[in-house]
Amino acid sequence: MRTPPSRPVGDERPAGVWACVAVLHLAAVSAFIWTDLSRGNSDTAFDRGVRTYKGLSGVVSDYRFFAPAVSSDTRTGFFLELRDGSTLFQSLESGELEVGLRYQCIVASSLRSSQKVQDVLAQSWAAVMLGVHPEASRVTVVTQSYVLPPMRAWAAGKRPDWTLNYTGTFDRRDGPAPESSP
Repeated sequence: MRTPPSRPVGDERPAGVWACVAVLHLAAVSAFIWTDLSRGNSDTAFDRGVRTYKGLSGVVSDYRFFAPAVSSDTRTGFFLELRDGSTLFQSLESGELEVGLRYQCIVASSLRSSQKVQDVLAQSWAAVMLGVHPEASRVTVVTQSYVLPPMRAWAAGKRPDWTLNYTGTFDRRDGPAPESSP
């Protein structure tokens, strides 16, 4: 006994075309995720097309979509006082979006903690910075928040502003004491 086909027999080309389109799309998405293909900053037609396709295909690895509300941005930086008296600034940032978000989560959670927790975290960061920069004798850890005003204040002309949340200065224990503070 012969069973009837589950779909009509006919031209199979449309299914093949859609399969090819799906394979090309998956290849493009893979290239966006695991290569620097879509990070081109030139204004050529190819780079504009790649950036447009990336935006339209939803490949952007951005978790801000899932946030329940708009929150204040944070940033942390380190002022390193070198033994020759000069000062060097280094910010806590990453070229990778996910790592940068993780840094911001750590900073934001420490800002909600007690002063003791903030001091311990800043001391840890200072120890790392002094280890990375052996020519430094002192490091000042600075954390700021980008505070968004309420809508009424925005309508009245108030704009977002960076506010200082934490500052801590830590000296190298095995080096000579610096003459001045940044």
